[in-house]
Amino acid sequence: MKKKIQSAILLSFMFLLFSGCEKFLEKKSDQALSIPTTVEDFQALLNSYGNLNIDFIASGEVSSDDYYLTDDNFNSLYYESDKRLYTWRPDFVSRPLSSAGDEWYNCYKPIYVCNSVLQGLEDNNLTGVKADNIKGQALVFRAAHYLDGVQIWASAYNKQSANTDLGMVLRLDPDMNIPSVRSSVQATYDLIINDLTNAVALLPIDQPSATLPVKATAYSLLARTYLFMGEYEKALQNAENALRNTNSQLIDFNTLDPNSDFPIPTVNNVSQEMMLWSVMLYTDQLDQSMAKIDPTLYNIYDNEDLRKVIYFGDNNDGSYFFKGAHLGTSGLTNSPTPAELLLTISECNARLGDLSKAANALNQLLVKRWKASEFIPQTFSNNEIALKTILNERRKELVMRGLRWADLKRLNRDGANITLTRTVNGQVFTLPPNDLRYAIAIPENVIEIGSIQQNPR
Repeated sequence: MKKKIQSAILLSFMFLLFSGCEKFLEKKSDQALSIPTTVEDFQALLNSYGNLNIDFIASGEVSSDDYYLTDDNFNSLYYESDKRLYTWRPDFVSRPLSSAGDEWYNCYKPIYVCNSVLQGLEDNNLTGVKADNIKGQALVFRAAHYLDGVQIWASAYNKQSANTDLGMVLRLDPDMNIPSVRSSVQATYDLIINDLTNAVALLPIDQPSATLPVKATAYSLLARTYLFMGEYEKALQNAENALRNTNSQLIDFNTLDPNSDFPIPTVNNVSQEMMLWSVMLYTDQLDQSMAKIDPTLYNIYDNEDLRKVIYFGDNNDGSYFFKGAHLGTSGLTNSPTPAELLLTISECNARLGDLSKAANALNQLLVKRWKASEFIPQTFSNNEIALKTILNERRKELVMRGLRWADLKRLNRDGANITLTRTVNGQVFTLPPNDLRYAIAIPENVIEIGSIQQNPR
C-alpha cells in the first residue's frame, strides 16, 4: 500500500509545476490507486526519504568560493548549463527539466508531498499525538525546502525591499489547478517562520529515524532563517533552544583518524552531529574527483587545527579535495549541526555586544576541533576583531555544507564587499557584491510553461 500511495503522489506531482493541467485533470483517476486516509498512510509518505531528504539544491555551493575546477575538468562537464552556472552567467544555468539534476523539480516535489500530507490530515480529521507529530514533520520539510529555494532563486533578505523583491512560488495546497505565482521574499520568509514555529510545538525530542525532523531541527532551521534575515536576537534565541533540545553531539576531532577516506564517523550514513539526515543533489562540479579546494581557503587553517587534515585530502599535485562529509561518503549534506548552532550563537552575541558569551560559544566548538595540547581559548575585547574571528571560523567549519552562498549574500548585503573571481581557459569571470546574479535564474522552461516572472538580470 505504501508504494501505491507514493506512486500516486509522484505521478500527480509531475504536473504540479505548471498551471493549467486541464487535460490531465479531465482524465478519470485510477481507482486502483490507494488514497491515504490514516496516520499510518501519511507517516509512510514522510518516511520516504528519497522524496524528502535528498537532492537539496546544490547550485549555491556550485556558485560559491569553496572550490575551483581545473580547465580540463571544466571542459569535461557534460551540460553547457553546468559550465554557465560555474561562471555566473545570467541565464540558462539549469539542467533540462527531464534530467536528474533538475533542481526546481527536486525542490517542489517534497513540498507537494508535504502539502498532500497536511491536507490529508485535515480532510480526514486526524488528531492526537501521532497526527501532531506527522503535521510537525511535514511543516519542517516544507519550510526546509522553501528556505533552500529562496537562498538560490531570490535576492538576499532586505527588510527595506522584502515586500517587493521576488520570492518563491508558494504552493500550500496540493490542488494542481491553482496557478503558479511568485510571492515576495517577505511572504516566503513569513511562511518558513510560521511553519517552523508551529512545528516546534508539535514535534518530539526524538524520532525513530534520523531521516525525520525533531524539535531541535525546527529550532535550528529557525535560527538559520533569522540569521539569514539579520534578526540576530531571534537567531540567538532559537539556536540556544535547539541546543537545549538536541541529542546531537559535537565530535572531538582529536579522536578521529585523519588518514581515513572519510574521517567523520557515521552510523547508517549519519554522523552524531547531524540534526536531520539530508543530502545535497549530486552535481559533477562538486564531485570529489573534480572539485579542488580553493587554496586561499585551505591556507587559513592553522596546522594545529585538525579540520585541515580531517576535512581535506592531498591530491599529490599541490591541490586538495574535500573528505569531511558527515555521510560517510563523498556526498554533501546541508544538515544543521551543533557546530553551526554554536557559531550562530557566537556571531549573534558578538553583533549584540556580549563578547564574553561570543567567546564562550566559539570555544565550545574549537576545543573539539584543535589539537588538545595546542588549544588556547579565544578572548575578545574588540567587537570588530571578534566578529572577524567568528566569521572566519564559520567559513572554516561549514565548508562544502551548502551555506556559503547564503552567507555571501547576507554579508555583502551588510557591506562585506566580497567579490568572487574565477579564471577559466584564460578568461576571467567576476561576481561583484550584491550582483543580480546572486538570485540565480529560474529555469527558462519553468518560466515559459508556468508563466511566472523571471529574476531581474
